[in-house]
This record gives sequence, structure tokens and C-alpha cells, in this order.
Amino acid sequence: MKQNRNYFKIVSSFIVAVVILTYISQVQAINVNKIIKKVQNTYEDMDNLSASFVQIETFKLTGSQTEVVGKLYVKNGNSYRFETEDQVFVTDGKTVWTYNLLSKQLIIDNVRENSGALIPRDMLFKYPKTHFATLISEEEVDGRAIYQVRLDPKEESSSFLSAIKIWVEEDTWTICKMETIDLNGNSRVFEIRDMDSKTKLSDSLFMYSAPEGSDVMDMRK
Repeated sequence: MKQNRNYFKIVSSFIVAVVILTYISQVQAINVNKIIKKVQNTYEDMDNLSASFVQIETFKLTGSQTEVVGKLYVKNGNSYRFETEDQVFVTDGKTVWTYNLLSKQLIIDNVRENSGALIPRDMLFKYPKTHFATLISEEEVDGRAIYQVRLDPKEESSSFLSAIKIWVEEDTWTICKMETIDLNGNSRVFEIRDMDSKTKLSDSLFMYSAPEGSDVMDMRK
């Protein structure tokens, strides 16, 4: 009889634990979906965005790191421009211009799917559909609530990324940092600073003409 009671207690405890874990998972899923939706709404309503950034790339095989600082401009979610000391990367949503300041070479191409470029709009609207979202942590930084969300692919695909992490500020519902991990385990951290969504950006900022004397390669054929 005593053994039966002990068995009943064990089974009951197990059932309670399963119920609690299921509830926690459901709450977390709701929170993650709510966070993503709020971020999507924020960027949908944002016509212009400019910011400075720091990008740190870590190579798994060697453990070496590279750090790049630059400027980022985004307009209407499809047009964007990255500027660093060595490179300018510009797209109007249809054409991509990549200019290397060191070699003075300009490559022109069409925007292609799975090109390896992490397009901001894809990160916000495509990846949440093709990846599982998990709320990793919630912390406070300088009095601001920051959510860390991880996106893992739902199934094997042609994506060159194995995982994406984004850090979201609760007060503005904007992304302040993100990390991508490629299939080789190399990570790239992209930290956004001094964001401005009020200044109107010109359409000409999202087109590019090669400086005189540049080597131009047009891949749009």
C-alpha cells in the first residue's frame, strides 16, 4: 500500500512538472512572438534610419578577430547602405553596388536570394517564418530592458547561417545588437549605436557611381 502511495506521488509530481514546463514553454513562445511582432511594427513604420555600428568577426578555426566600424543607412526597409574605411555596400532593393576602396574595384549585381548578404528586412520578416524563435534572456542595461532572442532554422536549407541572435530594447522595440553564426562556426557581432530615425534620407544615397579610374565588374547579365 505504501509503495502504491509513493508511486502515486511520483506520478503526480511528474505530471505537475510536465504541466509547469508546458506552461512555461507556451508563455515563452507568446513573449517571443510578441517581441518579434513589436520589432516588425517598429521598422515597418520607420521610413528612414541612420546609425553608426561596430562589427566584430570571430573565426572559429584560428580564434582571431577583426573589428570594423562604420555607418549604416536604411530607407523603406529595402534600400540600405554600409560604409566602412575599406568598403561601401549599397542597394536600392534591386541592384547591389560593392566598392572596395583599397583595390578601387566596383562590383555591380542584382539582388539575389541566398546571396550571403544579411538584408535587414529579411532578418525581420523572412527569418522569423523559417526559424524557431527562443527567448534566451531578459536583462537590464543602463536602466533599459534588453531581450535576447535566438533564431534557429526549422529545417535544413540553403541558408549560409546556422543561427541568429538579436538583442531588442524594450522601450524603443529596436534591435541594438545582433550576432550571426555561419555553418563553419564563425560569428559576426553587429552592434548598432547612435540611431536616428528622424532625419530624411535622399534616394540618391542608395545608388552608387564608380569613382574615376575604378575597375568596374557588372555581373547583371
